[in-house]
Order: sequence, then C-alpha cells, then structure tokens
Amino acid sequence: MVLKGYGASLTESNGTAKLEKCEAGAGLWVPYAETKAVVGYMTGSQIWVASGPFSGCQFAIVKGGGLVFAAHIAQQSGSTGAEDYAKYRSESGLSEWYMNKIPMPNQMAFSCSYVFVLCGDGGINHMARVDVNVTTMGGSNGTVTNVHTFK
Repeated sequence: MVLKGYGASLTESNGTAKLEKCEAGAGLWVPYAETKAVVGYMTGSQIWVASGPFSGCQFAIVKGGGLVFAAHIAQQSGSTGAEDYAKYRSESGLSEWYMNKIPMPNQMAFSCSYVFVLCGDGGINHMARVDVNVTTMGGSNGTVTNVHTFK
C-alpha cells in the first residue's frame, strides 16, 4: 500500500477542464499505481477529492480518527492492492462511506473514468464519475462521453 496524495486545483476555460497539482488547492488528487492500493488523506482545507484513471479498479472514501481519505485500489492480475487495503483498513479501525468497483465505461474503445467527490460535514455531499474515451489505454486526454452523478 502507498500513502500518496497531491493538493490539486480544478479549473475550466473554454469548455476544457484542467486538473493541476497545487499544494494550496481546494482538492486532493489520489493517483493510480499499478498493482497497489494508493491512499491519500484530505487536509482541513481540502473539500473535494478525485482519482483516476479507472478501468476496473476499486475506489473508496473512508473516515477514521477524524480524518477523511480516498483509496484507489488496483485490481489487475498480480495486484495485492485489495489485500493491502483491507489489512490497512482493519488495523486502523476505518469504515467506508463509499466503496465500489469503477468499471471501464466503453468496452469498444480506449476509455477510463475519473471520480470526483465533494465532502462535507458527516459524509459525501456530491459524487460524480466522468467517463472519457482516451487516445491510449491509461491516457488522460480525450473526449468526455458521460458524466454520471452518484449522489
């Protein structure tokens, strides 16, 4: 398991969304790591968390010890992510607000999803999955094909 998250900002200009590393940003970016579970803790100033790309990995939003964190849990063959995350969760006495597999959105194209979560007092306020057809598998550039709100 890897503890890693980056301060992030999200901006929009002329219909293009841009997610940037920004330590003073209002958000937290939790990256993907092949075969691993990556956990990022939100700071007191961060109000949203995002992660991706997803094409079958699990995503969790968890609270424990007064802190909120997100986990991007790899699922490919040979991955120890699920076991490592389960052990960390159990040993730390944590409980999920949300945990689910984020599927590949389009089986007929290179595609992935990104998940955005707005947290507030006592839980998740809003949650959305942004599906993207990308130019290469694992890529981050492409065309948004769907925005699905969970909450």
